[in-house]
Amino acid sequence: MLQECKSELASCKAKLISLSIKDMSKLLPICKTSINKNDVFILNDMIEKFDFDKEKERDNKKTSLRLLRNDVQRYIKELKGFTNSHEYYQKIESMANNITNAITDYKSKMSYQFDTLTQQEEELYDELKMIEQKMDNYDIIEKQPIIKRKPMQNNEETTSELGQIKQKVDQIDEKIDQIKLLEPEDHREFLRTRTKHKGKISQNFINDCLKAIPFITEDQLIEQIDNHNLLLQLEDEKKELLTEYKRKKEENKQIQLQQEQLQQEIEKQKQIKKPLVPKEERDKLKEEIKQWKIKRVTQKAIDEIEYETKKDIEKQKSENLKKEREEKKQQVQYYREQKMIEKQREQELKQVETMSKRYVSQEAKERIKMKENHLLEKKKSILEQKQKKQFDQEMKQQARDEDKYIKFAYVESKFNETTQAAEQQKRQKFDPKIDQGKYADTFGGNLLGAGRRLIPGWRQNLG
Repeated sequence: MLQECKSELASCKAKLISLSIKDMSKLLPICKTSINKNDVFILNDMIEKFDFDKEKERDNKKTSLRLLRNDVQRYIKELKGFTNSHEYYQKIESMANNITNAITDYKSKMSYQFDTLTQQEEELYDELKMIEQKMDNYDIIEKQPIIKRKPMQNNEETTSELGQIKQKVDQIDEKIDQIKLLEPEDHREFLRTRTKHKGKISQNFINDCLKAIPFITEDQLIEQIDNHNLLLQLEDEKKELLTEYKRKKEENKQIQLQQEQLQQEIEKQKQIKKPLVPKEERDKLKEEIKQWKIKRVTQKAIDEIEYETKKDIEKQKSENLKKEREEKKQQVQYYREQKMIEKQREQELKQVETMSKRYVSQEAKERIKMKENHLLEKKKSILEQKQKKQFDQEMKQQARDEDKYIKFAYVESKFNETTQAAEQQKRQKFDPKIDQGKYADTFGGNLLGAGRRLIPGWRQNLG
């Protein structure tokens, strides 16, 4: 039956497209109880709008893909012309980030469009099922209790709200991308010092940051602190929006499940096909539906109360975070003002020092210069006299050394000859002619006790 409905709808659509608006208006005359002609005009406007949106979407896709292809080609060209420099690496990194951001944006847009199309497909499928059931009802003469399916206004509302939340998230991502931070290594050092000081901004914190990151000035550091606080604020807003998005999506799923349950109940009733339902059963069914509605309303109210309380808690947390950030901003502003006051004081002191210096005339300058030159010449002469005296002493010592060498030049050297004492010391241990008795430096001559010699074990008790 569903396939027949689809084929009939396709044939009707083809006929409507082939006919013009005037022909359709002639075929469908208007009267007090009929609005078919107006429906035809509305349908034609909807078709024109759909075709226009389709063409616009196709053009947007083509332009975005063309721009992405140009960026990729430019990136490949830059990679071919490799140069080992910091500016080249920064350029390549920025180009790669732009390409990845463009691809992620395109994917998110396509996924959003796919979700909307699937939602519309499900709605159309439900409507076709309802049409099929109505066609089945035309064959039945006797009335049957039919539970009317509620319109999908909630789904449409949730899908539009989901689209708005996605747009807000994309805007926050664009703002985050526009924030200028330090290099990755410098940013890691900044975060490390920030966690060390527990997020408190003080003079010690700024001094530690300047020590850890030596290639930035104090103004750049203060700008980095402001940018980091802004980044944290945007990330918190993004988290809140994502939680809201998840909640709305879950509600949409629950609504779809409820509609499917209703549809299943309708199908069950159609399969039974009783000629007439007794009044008691109808009253019972009405009561069950009423109880189900009350239960659903109460559950929805409970969910809304829980959501509101959760939202209030999150709002309180966000307000506390905003207060902390405002306090930090005030601390930074106070620090800036103090630094400006200190700089102004230093400049004023320098001006006072320059103004307090005594004016010196040109004649006095020349006289001072002559005096300094005279002192310099005097120091030079003293230094030359010392050097001359030292040189004379060295020459005298050299002459004495040369006379000594000439005086003892005929004496033969006996450095390598062995003396008598050395020869005796060498032989006294092993020469049997020289007997030193108990004082001999041998194993048997070493004394262990008074008046006795050490006797080896193999000689003891031998007589």
